[in-house]
Amino acid sequence: TLTNLANAHGALGDQHTKREMLERSLEIKEKHYGPEHFEVAMTLHNLASAHGALGDQHTKREMLERALEVQEKHYGPDHVEVARTLNNLANAHGALGDPHTEREMLERSLEIKEKHYGPDHFKVARTLHNLANAHGDLGDPHTK
Repeated sequence: TLTNLANAHGALGDQHTKREMLERSLEIKEKHYGPEHFEVAMTLHNLASAHGALGDQHTKREMLERALEVQEKHYGPDHVEVARTLNNLANAHGALGDPHTEREMLERSLEIKEKHYGPDHFKVARTLHNLANAHGDLGDPHTK
C-alpha cells in the first residue's frame, strides 16, 4: 500500500513525498523479506525513479545497481525485468556523462528484449532508438 500511495504521489508530481514513502517501504520490506528479495528490488527500482526525477542521478544509479543484482539472482540474467532495469540504469549512466556504460547496458537490454519480445516489438524499437542516441553521444554518427 505504501508503494501504491508513493507512486500516486509521484504521478501527481510530488516526487519528495514519493521518495519518502518508498524509503519507508524499502525499510519495511528489507526487514520482512531481507535485502535480496525481488520485492525489495521492485521498491529500489521505484525509489531510483524518484531520485532521478529529483535530479539525483548518482543515487538513482546506486539504487538501480542494487535492484539489478537482486533481479539477476532471482530471475536470472536474461529476464525481461532485468532488461527494464538495464534500460533505466543506462539512462542514469547517460545522464552522468558515461555514454560507454550507457551503450553497454542498452546492448545487453536489447539482446534480452529481442529474445523475449522478438525483433519487431515496439519495446525493442525504443531500445534501438536509445542505443542509436548513445552511439551518437560517443561520436559514431554512422551507427546512429
